[in-house]
Amino acid sequence: MTSLRSRLLRLRNSGEIQTAAKIVPTRKIHFSLFPGEEVYAHTPAGPCYYRELRFPLTKKHGNGLLQEILDFKGKGFILATQDETLEKLRPQDLLFLDTETTGLAGGTGTWVILIGLGWCQDDCFYLRQYFLPNPAAEKAMLLHFYHTAQKFPGVITFNGKTFDLPLIQTRLVLNGIAEKFTPAYHLDLLTCSRRLWKDRLLSCSLQSLEKEILAFQRQHDIPGSLVPAIYFSYLRTGRMDQIRSVFTHNVWDILSMVRLLTVVAQAARTPLHTADYFALGKLHCAQNRFQEAVFCFRQASRCGLPRLEQDALLQLSFIYKRQRKWQEAAAAWQELINIYPANLTAYLELAKYYEHRRKNYTAALTLTEYILKRVKAQPDAACSGQLLPAALEHRKTRLQKKAGLTPHGCRQ
Repeated sequence: MTSLRSRLLRLRNSGEIQTAAKIVPTRKIHFSLFPGEEVYAHTPAGPCYYRELRFPLTKKHGNGLLQEILDFKGKGFILATQDETLEKLRPQDLLFLDTETTGLAGGTGTWVILIGLGWCQDDCFYLRQYFLPNPAAEKAMLLHFYHTAQKFPGVITFNGKTFDLPLIQTRLVLNGIAEKFTPAYHLDLLTCSRRLWKDRLLSCSLQSLEKEILAFQRQHDIPGSLVPAIYFSYLRTGRMDQIRSVFTHNVWDILSMVRLLTVVAQAARTPLHTADYFALGKLHCAQNRFQEAVFCFRQASRCGLPRLEQDALLQLSFIYKRQRKWQEAAAAWQELINIYPANLTAYLELAKYYEHRRKNYTAALTLTEYILKRVKAQPDAACSGQLLPAALEHRKTRLQKKAGLTPHGCRQ
């Protein structure tokens, strides 16, 4: 971390980058964008502006209520996150965080223009939005944000590991506020969502998940890619009409994250779709919970999606193979062949089984010759190195020798 700070300070001193505090403010900080919701706080670096909303926990967002977050148990996220440290977290420990910035590349040239924070308190969900009214107010905004964020041990983000947290840390270092921003616990919902749904959904973007998982449809939203242009237009003209839409976009991001956190926990226990059992099976395998994985893959093998059904049967067979349950593994390969005869991997695994376990070299040779014929007729069918013609020819020759046959199939 010291090296990061040193590099940033060296760049700042050289003039290659500058903090916003060195920029002469062009706008007054006081404006009335959200009457009754605005707060002007004082910090050692000057005034700070933020908007604060309170939502009743009974508020509906998509297909559920915000109050479902109260059922949060860190233990329920261990499977989806593969992180056992989350077990200690409680609902009141969680801070939802989402930023709007002047660019998606990150780095020292990107400003955080809006930081959305959300947390549960009493019977409400509080949503605070720190806004950068002009570049010179950056340090004040970051100071107040940092003080608030320090109160929560757990931070929930969506792609925060890659984007939000590193960018905030860079701005904190550049402004001399802190050398690091590393919450005790961090749960990135994008990572969890990909683990649970990437095999079924075309995209795991937040708005895709809103549509496919949360049943939430944004009305008159702006694309996040337009935020930089809107902000720079505001700095040039002082017009506030489009800035309001940036705040609304951020509110929806935060509320969707609250609901998504609940759904992730529920989906790790009871999948939303039979196909999601495939993802659960892989997660159980990663924790060596093979009994649970077998159940999940068996469920996924009947999900109705051909690609996932095949993959589920293969994964099921590989668990049996790892456990040296050869008959169960062979049964899974045979089942896969019966349902999906184009799956050459199942033929190859069955050929290995007959050669090495049953010592039935004739059966293994018959399967190998069938695979070789298919691959030569359709080269694209070779999806692994073991299915390439050269590897299959080598296997065929070895089996012919073991079976006591000549290269022409005659007995020696």
